[in-house]
Amino acid sequence: MKQKHVWYLCIAFFAMYQGCKPDQIGFLNDNLRYGVSTLQVVQGTATSTNPIIANGSSTPMTVELVEIRNRATGAVVPDFLVPQEFNVYLGQVGEDVTTLEQLSQRIGKKTAPAISINGLGGAAVISPATEGIPAGLYTVDLKATNIAGSKLYKEALDINLVKMKPDSVFAASATTTAVGSESNAVNLRNQDFTVSIEHKESAENKIIYMWLDKDGKPFNPKKGEIMRRATLPSFADWSPFYAAEMTDTAIVHPYPYYKGIVYPVKTVTRVGTTNYTDFASYYRVVADYTDLGRNINTATTARFYKPGTHIVRFKLKTVKHTGPKITTITKDVVLPEGAGYAATRVAMDRAMVEQALGMSSAEIASRLGTSITFYAIQADGSRDSRSTAAAPGQWLDKDGNTISWGDGARLFSEFKMADMAFDIGQFPDRNFAGDKFVIRQSLLYDSGSGIVEVVFVFNVRVQ
Repeated sequence: MKQKHVWYLCIAFFAMYQGCKPDQIGFLNDNLRYGVSTLQVVQGTATSTNPIIANGSSTPMTVELVEIRNRATGAVVPDFLVPQEFNVYLGQVGEDVTTLEQLSQRIGKKTAPAISINGLGGAAVISPATEGIPAGLYTVDLKATNIAGSKLYKEALDINLVKMKPDSVFAASATTTAVGSESNAVNLRNQDFTVSIEHKESAENKIIYMWLDKDGKPFNPKKGEIMRRATLPSFADWSPFYAAEMTDTAIVHPYPYYKGIVYPVKTVTRVGTTNYTDFASYYRVVADYTDLGRNINTATTARFYKPGTHIVRFKLKTVKHTGPKITTITKDVVLPEGAGYAATRVAMDRAMVEQALGMSSAEIASRLGTSITFYAIQADGSRDSRSTAAAPGQWLDKDGNTISWGDGARLFSEFKMADMAFDIGQFPDRNFAGDKFVIRQSLLYDSGSGIVEVVFVFNVRVQ
């Protein structure tokens, strides 16, 4: 047989063999993987991976969990697969949610294991059920199946389960401002204060805020040494579900605990007409009780993860607690009904005022407007230095709050320094016999190392 015929015959047999050989069906890559080799997870929190990277494997492909093991010992850890109950959000806990009944409509319960694998995409889903599993490094073995068959993928994903802290302080700051002023704020240096949280796991579910001076002496919220700031949220706005208790040493907030949900559970709170989403709580250490003679305005952003009592301590390392030097002078004042703008003169004891401030009338007059400020003390205890009547003086509403002349104005009170007296009068035809009011005004001396104040209280009756 000629050689070329032999070649033709070989080619024919090869073609026949290839035509009879079955086609390869599907493909399953040996190197399926996730976008991360180690997933960082804090105990008791929820997270997930992206779907597994198929690396060209034929789809559809199903993925299932074979087992999860301790990375160091190789021991299987079945606790990851035991369903546990935890809480989940059913809706946003926004500014309108202020009661436990409303909260119960936004938070529900769910039961799931600590880890599950999405069968279609292979995404690993971690639930808050990890809270009871010891922190450590674990590894996941998977099995993938498609038209090409099944393969086992050992150590397809490592999970570093990080120990859950009971609480965290995310931010803290402090400024000082002059009494009655929100401007010219001066930042305290980071080294001038510390914020710490003590956790008592077996105690009641309470969050306690304390403010301490440099010697560890607490300021007294019950006596008004700590105040919330009127236009900014306090912790009571983030946690309105139980009434706060003011004690001699702290502000105490009972709170509802929900496993798997960080507290505060509110994501939005409203003060006035402004919504806040930063979880910060703002308070003021009142100037009267600090040796700086200035208000200290603190801001703290903290989150709480475990049940129990959390004690937040804001320590002012360069400030000493002092008692205010306040002299109160109280006078009963009778205003005639229908007197128009005519004022009633109320004289003060000049010697008493001079003694209280520690200086002569001439010195008081020379310092008025600089280190001595005239205030109207508002119904909530704050001070307002604006003069809305003849300066220094104010128009006041029915509650004794500063107001401008016009709608709502009921009385005026003007200080006459030269005479050491007050002229107190009315808005015409707005008050009637039997009406009663309380006016509180003061002269406050900021010596630079403390506060001295004379408070004038007028119990006004119209007849």
